Amino acid sequence: MFIKSERPYDGGVLVVTDVPAEVCGCEEGQQILLGDGAMIAGYAKHLANLNIVGKVEVSLKDLKGKFSIQDFVSKNVSPA
Repeated sequence: MFIKSERPYDGGVLVVTDVPAEVCGCEEGQQILLGDGAMIAGYAKHLANLNIVGKVEVSLKDLKGKFSIQDFVSKNVSPA
């Protein structure tokens, strides 16, 4: 199943389409992969840092084609 994930950020809302999800017994009714959620959160923070306002809609495939999760990890964090 694919869902649309909406993530508010300072100045707007990020809408990510075609996010794979699994049905679960959780409160939301479905869950997405941790890596996909981190990618969405990182991109929302990126948009806020760039002062992008309004509604931004992108597919997860396009997002992953342009960015990796490493693009959103703090450069100050050293690997263990």
